[in-house]
Amino acid sequence: MNDIALFTDVSLDPGQKLGVGAYLVLPASLLIEKSEVIDRIKVRRFEDTSSTKLEIQTILWALEEYRNSPKIPGPGKLYLYTDSQCVAGLLKRRPGLLARDFLSKRTDQPLRNSTLYRAFYEFHDELGFEVIKVKGHSPTRHKDSAQRVFSFVDKEARKALRLWTDEFADAVKDPEDKVHNESWCVYVLKCSNNYFYIGMTNDLERRLKEHDRGKGSKIVRSWRPFELIKTIHCKNAGEARSLEYDLKRLTRKKKIEVLELQMSR
Repeated sequence: MNDIALFTDVSLDPGQKLGVGAYLVLPASLLIEKSEVIDRIKVRRFEDTSSTKLEIQTILWALEEYRNSPKIPGPGKLYLYTDSQCVAGLLKRRPGLLARDFLSKRTDQPLRNSTLYRAFYEFHDELGFEVIKVKGHSPTRHKDSAQRVFSFVDKEARKALRLWTDEFADAVKDPEDKVHNESWCVYVLKCSNNYFYIGMTNDLERRLKEHDRGKGSKIVRSWRPFELIKTIHCKNAGEARSLEYDLKRLTRKKKIEVLELQMSR
């Protein structure tokens, strides 16, 4: 059977009500390492959200994309992995919620996330997935294969949220910072082992000297000399950070294509 595993996780900034959802679709065998997983993880930003709302929004988005994507021949059962207690208990709550027409027992008003709950049940009726609760943030030595894969999704969601909140912070800086911000750039180094190192800085000359003295990245330090092969100027730190993050997630082949790098044979 070609069973499928769908992993979802989120990261939330409750103060700004900003959240990032992430999901990953894999064969249910889960025999996949980090290097094979990262490029497959998808992330999406959600505004005006909360913890429970974000968990369900992410799952609905993932299920929608899964339903609309080309399926493997003869797909088997779909397993949904989540660390959300609320999501894990939704199927058991269904009879009670339906009996009360999704109204709160305390206020007799529609539940805050009733629309999302209904959509979740509609997807379950259509796809017949099984929900599996995983333990989040377990020590590495105690993780099984599903938990390890789940941890990759969790880390990507956290990275994406940090990037988004940093962009917000850059947006509210004093306008006097504008001239300084215009010097931000993303740069690409080709190391002596042909590895592409991607970084960001607002002082390229200083940063290259640091790399040359071995005070920058450990990878660059270990594989000197290096060559600067690409510089992309950005309007501020947020744009540079976003571009650096996106480029680092690409495979080597995709980096060469996207950055239009000329490789010597």
